[in-house]
Amino acid sequence: MQRWEFAALLVLAILAGCSDVQSRECGGLSACVQALRDKAQANDGSMGGMGLDADTLKRGILAHEGAVDALIPLLKDPDKRIADLAAFMLRDAPAIAPAYLPDIIEGLDRDLGWLAPALARIGTEEAAKEAVDRYLVSDSAPENQEAYALQLFGGQAIPFILERAACAPSCRDDTHYLLGAVLRRMGPERAAAGPGLIRMASDRKASPQVARGALSMIADLGTDGRALEQDLLREREEAPHLSPWIDQALIGIQSTQAGRIFAERLADGHDEVTLRDLAEVGVAGHDAGPAVLAILEQEPELRAAAATTLGYIGYAKATPALIEALDDRADVTLAWAAARALGRIGARDALAALDRTSAAHWYAPVRDAAAEAVTAIRSGASDTRDSPRSHFPSEFFAFQSINQGLPECQPDYDAKPESSSTKLYYATASRKLEQLKYSAQVLSYGAADEDQQRQAGADVIKVHPGNLVEHRESIEQTPHVALRVDDGWLVGGNRGEWGGELGFVGDDGHFQQILDVNLQDIHRLGDRVVATTGLAHMALNRGTVVALERRPDGRWQASSWRVLPGAPATSSETSNGLVIALVGGGAIQLAADGSMQMADCPP
Repeated sequence: MQRWEFAALLVLAILAGCSDVQSRECGGLSACVQALRDKAQANDGSMGGMGLDADTLKRGILAHEGAVDALIPLLKDPDKRIADLAAFMLRDAPAIAPAYLPDIIEGLDRDLGWLAPALARIGTEEAAKEAVDRYLVSDSAPENQEAYALQLFGGQAIPFILERAACAPSCRDDTHYLLGAVLRRMGPERAAAGPGLIRMASDRKASPQVARGALSMIADLGTDGRALEQDLLREREEAPHLSPWIDQALIGIQSTQAGRIFAERLADGHDEVTLRDLAEVGVAGHDAGPAVLAILEQEPELRAAAATTLGYIGYAKATPALIEALDDRADVTLAWAAARALGRIGARDALAALDRTSAAHWYAPVRDAAAEAVTAIRSGASDTRDSPRSHFPSEFFAFQSINQGLPECQPDYDAKPESSSTKLYYATASRKLEQLKYSAQVLSYGAADEDQQRQAGADVIKVHPGNLVEHRESIEQTPHVALRVDDGWLVGGNRGEWGGELGFVGDDGHFQQILDVNLQDIHRLGDRVVATTGLAHMALNRGTVVALERRPDGRWQASSWRVLPGAPATSSETSNGLVIALVGGGAIQLAADGSMQMADCPP
């Protein structure tokens, strides 16, 4: 026997024995069911996450013939812990007989949280309809077991999704948002929803809620909705009042018109979110390239986002501007983003500049990005895909935290002594800072329909794009830091995700807010007054050094001077300038002339 034949037979034998091995993990079926009872009764009542031992037990039980028949009665067990664990098992049963649908529904009515996917294991139309209806009224949608059940049903659930999208006779405000969230999770079978959705959108008798909601759901079809492009373009001509929603649908399906639509949007106004949305459509947004290139060349606050977008949409005409950006002194995140963009575009004309950057740039992550771009270009592995990406916002905004791969750093430096007559910190001068209080606003976000949710008995308030609202609360803020200047103090606060500010308190008590920003510290650097600002929260890690100057009318103004590769954790004055330790890793030394280098970090 040849060696490969023996290996193949061995693999087949192992696979054939897997079921038998799993069934022996807890013994016979009766012993496995008893093990289920014992495990459930040992639980403290919290069945949120089951753990590896529960998974092992589940495999052992489901490997037995008759497992479903043994588990179904446990859904009625007086001990809800046992019923919950049985539901966890049935969630992944290979198949459940339709005759058990009433038992599954009864278990769902009992609030057995793991059980909803069992509806998909039944697989009938009646079960699919039940799953759609339960999903739409569940408190935890769209991230819950009901959503997973619909994902398992796939195309079988689409007729009932469309039925509920028609809102006959009415539906909740979040219905289309929730149904669209399910479509986003489905595979190519979601294309079957397209014809029904376009009929709703083009029905002149449909309510605005239904027409707009259907269009938003078309956007959630992604590239699987591309067959609707001509229908949407016709609707754009015939129903101009729906054009914003039609445009979003065209963008969502990555229409050939996506670039033109984004170019129009960017002409009306631009921000990082719009650029991110454009980048996500990939090469379908290529026609917006000239508008994005103009942002790269003219908008300092958006240059890194613009460079990133140019790479994703594959706009090769931006190559000269991106090469120039590799040497930008003011924004190290721009240099990093430009290197990545050139790699995505596959810009062979940039190889010499990228080679130089990979060898000589002062910041290691930029050197690494340039080297990776060179490898991608020379191998022909450029990345201008138009396929969907998971977690795209994190991927797009990676330029905001390019220091994350560096080790944590406590720089070794000799700090300049600071006089308490000119510099105040809350840790050592809280009483003096109390005298410099100023009015500020605390920023937070919540649900516009919070009261209605509470009246409906919700224990957890759901916040989603459809109901997000900003809240601002006025408070009296004691500064965290203050720097003495002529006739007053530059002051500021940092409340993390709840905001912060940089301002001036005059000796006459008047307060001028200069910037709405999270302030870390204020320094004199050469002949400049600068402030280190930024926020590290969840995926965000962004920092800037702003320069402050006084206008002839006596008011202070601030402008971005140097963009940091992360939010400042601390900043201190030394004989060589500022040393700034960054949240997430590494530290920067900033000289009075604006040049930067990596600060020494002791091992």
